[in-house]
Amino acid sequence: MTVVALSLMLCAIPPIPSAGIETTNPNSPEATHALAMLDQSCGTAPQDVQAAEVAQASASPAASASPGASESPVASGSPAAAASASPAATASPSPSPTPIVGAPETAPNGPQILVPPPLPTPRAPTPPPLPSASPSPSGSPAAQVIQQVSAPPSSTPVPAAYPSAGPIVSPTPSASLKPEPGETLGPNDYAILGDHIVGTNEKGQTSDLDGHVTILYQQGILGGDHAHYDGTRYIDVTGSTFVKNAGGDTVLYADAVRFDSLDQHATLINGRGESTQGVERGKLHFKGATMVTSRDGKTHIEHANLTTCENPRGGYHVESKTLDVYPGDKAVAKSAVLFLGALAIFYLPVVVISLRQDQQGSRRNPGFVPIVGYSQVEGFWIKARIGFSPSDYYYGYYRVEEYTRIGLGLGYVATIRRKDGRRQTDINFFRQNNRLQASQNTNLSLADQESFSRATRGQFNFNYQGNYGPNISLPAQYSLNASVDHGDTRGDRQNYTFQRTATGGESSTNNYGFTDHLQISQSLQNDVAFSYTHSKSAFLNSPTSLSDLLHLQTLTHLVGRRYDYSLTFDRYDSATPSSLQKEPELVIRPLSNLFPKETIVPVQVQYTLGFYNDPQGGTFRPGSTTPTGIETSRGEARVTLGPGLAHVLGSDFNGTLTVQQDYYGTGDAKAQIAQNATLTTPLFNHLVNTITYSNSHVNGPFSEPFRSLDVLSSGVKQASDVLRIFNRDTYSLSLTGTTFFNRMAQAVGYQLTARPSPRSTVLLGGSFNPGPGNGFGFTNLQVATPFGYKSDLQFATDIDWKAHGRLENKNIYYRHIVGDCYEIRLSYNQSIKQVFATVTLLAFPSESANFGIGQTASLSSIIPGNFSSAGFTGGP
Repeated sequence: MTVVALSLMLCAIPPIPSAGIETTNPNSPEATHALAMLDQSCGTAPQDVQAAEVAQASASPAASASPGASESPVASGSPAAAASASPAATASPSPSPTPIVGAPETAPNGPQILVPPPLPTPRAPTPPPLPSASPSPSGSPAAQVIQQVSAPPSSTPVPAAYPSAGPIVSPTPSASLKPEPGETLGPNDYAILGDHIVGTNEKGQTSDLDGHVTILYQQGILGGDHAHYDGTRYIDVTGSTFVKNAGGDTVLYADAVRFDSLDQHATLINGRGESTQGVERGKLHFKGATMVTSRDGKTHIEHANLTTCENPRGGYHVESKTLDVYPGDKAVAKSAVLFLGALAIFYLPVVVISLRQDQQGSRRNPGFVPIVGYSQVEGFWIKARIGFSPSDYYYGYYRVEEYTRIGLGLGYVATIRRKDGRRQTDINFFRQNNRLQASQNTNLSLADQESFSRATRGQFNFNYQGNYGPNISLPAQYSLNASVDHGDTRGDRQNYTFQRTATGGESSTNNYGFTDHLQISQSLQNDVAFSYTHSKSAFLNSPTSLSDLLHLQTLTHLVGRRYDYSLTFDRYDSATPSSLQKEPELVIRPLSNLFPKETIVPVQVQYTLGFYNDPQGGTFRPGSTTPTGIETSRGEARVTLGPGLAHVLGSDFNGTLTVQQDYYGTGDAKAQIAQNATLTTPLFNHLVNTITYSNSHVNGPFSEPFRSLDVLSSGVKQASDVLRIFNRDTYSLSLTGTTFFNRMAQAVGYQLTARPSPRSTVLLGGSFNPGPGNGFGFTNLQVATPFGYKSDLQFATDIDWKAHGRLENKNIYYRHIVGDCYEIRLSYNQSIKQVFATVTLLAFPSESANFGIGQTASLSSIIPGNFSSAGFTGGP
């Protein structure tokens, strides 16, 4: 068999700048042999200078771009092509230093509060660090191996090309101790292999190549039975033609293919293809009158047809005027019509189908199939999202919702990012026209985050809510938050916050806050929080009320060799004081158990000393309901014994005892004791009995001397017994009995879970109340069972035994798979009279596990996440 390289194009074509192109040609024997034959036919031998230039072009960072470069409007030959390439969605396009501070904290709804750090003991072994993701290379990616093929994969329903003379192989090299590497194809080179050449293999002359024609070029491999070169630019390939990308996950077929040797574009006539990019199950099938594949991998299709079904007529398909497929990113169809079988059901001007593994229903992957439903209040309705994603820095979707009783609702959800990743803005807007209330209600959410430098970050949030749902009329609310965070490498950090909230014209609150964290040493740190709050309220038939509150708190934390110390100073200043003030409070916690050698029952202690001011404490003045307030000292000791663990006669015991004693400067004293114990006993491999006991005793004045600190409750004593009877996963019955030791009979709870068959489940749960007129009340019943071929039914209801077993609060879920392609889902909720219907593509099964028993009747849980989510009502 003869191997011929049609090389006159390489001899005549000048090199093209490789900016924005990924070098995918490998060191494969076929490519090396083809290039050697090309050099020989041109009359030149491989030289070290040419090899060095190829290697330099492959290693230059400017010569490669990220996979998202197909969205860049800059031509690949432009010097700015590499700079305009789109980065990955989850990383900045250029490396940037790690920020010192995290996201700024938002202002709280009230005074700033410092929280003492958790006790650093007992010191547990430090877990190994999680493996970090490998960083993206900054230069050109490594060359990918392009293998010579003679026929496309046979998994496609389209007949594959049948080789007549077998695959083309390279000659077997002679054995040597140190083989020398062969020369590879450059980033803008291509090679043509075949069996026989007809014509003159010279510059400017037409030629034909027959038998196992294979073109190795930048995007991948183009194959066919016959190739004709017009002598200047175009190569026409016919006969069982196919195009396979370098990744091997996309294959295109056509009646004929025209290959542009200058810009390496391939135009397919009556093209069709299949891809597994972004598809978890099955394949993505598409076809069109003409297909054009560009150098960067983008495919443009005219009069396109798109589906994930092997049988589109038995499933669904989308017909569009144009379809643009960006490898590993998205597919964008314009003027699209959705068909179920042969029935056209929906039209969308733009459909964006994500080829990433993004969460379905998110802003990047909003889905394109609408959901329909009915509710008693809203009537029949349809909700749809129209996605857009012109680049990795601007994407989102439009919300369109129509209700027969309420009206039309329009929304806009988008994310805008800077290319350097230092700023991101999220917008969520929705406006509903409400015919029932003759009004228009608006909801708006705006969030903006920016990194000014490694040490300074800012955050801004604005939320406005005027739409509370149908038949709900409340004053509009809005909140505004702004914060700036600054820090350094030592750990010091300052945070400035502002918050304003308002409800109509009735009330408003402004809060200004400042916190400072000072890391004095590894074991000593100090925090200061200062805030000022101004509130105004003017409710109906009430005078305007103004209030101001000034709050200052400091927290000093020291970790010693044996003890942990926390010193807190907390002061409030207002016209009507009401909060407890600490002036100051010291908490001491030993770093080890009180008796380190005692391992059976560990003992831990904590001591608290302080001076307090409670404006709500003390006595009441004669004829007044305002207390006089009290200032006094307080000391507290808390001892915790346990948990104590023991294994006795086949049973497991777990017990804990806590004792707390408080003394006050007024001479008052309080004590509290709490006990908790659990005994678990397995019996006969099919029964498990668990007894739980808890008891608390208190002694001392109820709310003296402080009314907001150490307030006692009445003692409680309680015990419960849970008996579980089971047989593997066939059934499980739990009986629960509880007593409060008050000589009153308590209810007995029961829960039964059974699997009558491997694909069906039954759940029963309720309680039995002893006594005349009581007995069984409601029993919750849930059933999941197959309901026909590739269908299942789930049913949930409450059985009212007092009403002769009447079924109430019925919920029905039904789903049916059509043609191994998509799934129809229906749900009905009796209590709120709602019906939902939607479609789930089986190509995305991981996002559809939130349907059926155990879910509430809300839109975010019943409707599959890949076509709808909470974003339909609030946005993600």
